[in-house]
Amino acid sequence: MEGFEAGPYPNLSVVTYRYLPRDGDANAFNKRLLESILEDGKIFISSTMIDGNYTLRLAVLVFRTHLETIDYLLALLQQKVLELEGG
Repeated sequence: MEGFEAGPYPNLSVVTYRYLPRDGDANAFNKRLLESILEDGKIFISSTMIDGNYTLRLAVLVFRTHLETIDYLLALLQQKVLELEGG
């Protein structure tokens, strides 16, 4: 997705990524983005620090995780980025 960068190649089923805002502190933005996603309450992601960068993580470990769940997260991430960037 535009504006996101992927983290290191995933181990097992953990994917890391972060949004690079046009302006401001990317670490602070991603922390607010995570909080906004968690407030939605329909999906759980977490965070970690990689080389000093606040990074979001998705762990797909359950066999019940379906494509619809991933599609929902991607749409939610786009929606929340727009809200946080004021657009």
